[in-house]
Amino acid sequence: MEKKKIFIVDDDSAVLNSLKELLVFSGFEVGTTQNPKEAFKEIKGFGPHLILLDLLMPHVGGLEICEMLNNDLQTRDMPVIVISALIKEADIKKAYQLGIVGYITKPYDFQNLLHEINKAIASK
Repeated sequence: MEKKKIFIVDDDSAVLNSLKELLVFSGFEVGTTQNPKEAFKEIKGFGPHLILLDLLMPHVGGLEICEMLNNDLQTRDMPVIVISALIKEADIKKAYQLGIVGYITKPYDFQNLLHEINKAIASK
């Protein structure tokens, strides 16, 4: 059985590396980038089953990346779960309007995140 592929976009190396380790240990193939400017291109090249996306990043925010994904035939159906420190209802609502399938606030519980990941991949 092929490993499910997850791509993580987060400018915080500590979050990125710890999340990658946990997901690899859980049986996923994981691609990552800390550079939001390169995220769209790297996502297309990796071809993930799911994207984990931070919202607050320099130069290109997570919502902009969602819009790019939505406007491309190859990526528009890839499920996106946001992992963010933003907890304002307006931010969460905007992300859902852009088609995300889940919103997890930092700090997050890994078991809850894993449950959301598996649910999103299964429903795809």
